[in-house]
Amino acid sequence: MSFSERYASADSKEVYLKGRSGLRAFASLYASIAPSDVKIEITKSGKPFFENIAGLHFNISHSGSEVAIAFSASPVGFDMEVVDRKRDCLAIAERFFTAEESREVKMAGDSANELFVRLWTAKEAMLKLSGEGLVGGLDRAISLSEQEGRLADQRIHLARLDWEGVVGCVASFESIAKVEVEVH
Repeated sequence: MSFSERYASADSKEVYLKGRSGLRAFASLYASIAPSDVKIEITKSGKPFFENIAGLHFNISHSGSEVAIAFSASPVGFDMEVVDRKRDCLAIAERFFTAEESREVKMAGDSANELFVRLWTAKEAMLKLSGEGLVGGLDRAISLSEQEGRLADQRIHLARLDWEGVVGCVASFESIAKVEVEVH
């Protein structure tokens, strides 16, 4: 079964295919090869990587109908979420965040959803950077600030991205020198 066949809805499948198409198109420009020649493989833990393009790392994220890709010369984690998506942020925070983070979301009042999304994207970006993904445990990834996080005892560098109703976060083991957003 291909990855696109795993999506239940036609919309989810379309978003997945749009992301893979964009990923191949941008990677082909970097590597000067045809998009069809870009080989994407997946580690045992589920992190995708380029099999035939050395020195180019990526991470892809989907939320609603939005797709975004982070590219880097070193390993990268990336997550983004549509801010106004309906969710019970307090219940999710109580289940998956640390007790302190849950309290912060509860105390945020009208800003609870935005704070939740900022914490979630930082946590997921860190777990995707490590290659563990969500199975690594959201409570293990701690967002210390907009620029720094911790996963176990490892310092993680973070960079925040915001655009048109979307909040994103890039995570790296190395200092993040530059982050650009291109909306297509």
